[in-house]
Amino acid sequence: MKKDSELFKPLVATAEKYLKDFCNGKQEDDEKAKVALRVLSLYRRILRVEREKKAIRSEWEKLITGVKELKKVTKSSLKPRQRRIVKTIKPKPSPRRRRKGM
Repeated sequence: MKKDSELFKPLVATAEKYLKDFCNGKQEDDEKAKVALRVLSLYRRILRVEREKKAIRSEWEKLITGVKELKKVTKSSLKPRQRRIVKTIKPKPSPRRRRKGM
């Protein structure tokens, strides 16, 4: 699956060529120049978003690795004596007194 920036490259190349010709006076259509500028602006935004996605993905992978390491350290640092099973103590029922006269 191609990145959006790769899909835009042919359009960007055409827009850059048109703007170069426009600045050199070879082209005179202002509307096409505006569209070419919008194409380049959108392309820069796409590149910025792709960089942010890459940075977020990298940070996420580091976080997951850190959590896995923390789990390993926590498990290995507990000694068998520290892993006691806590038993619940049930209170003994108090003896009931019988009433006289019944």
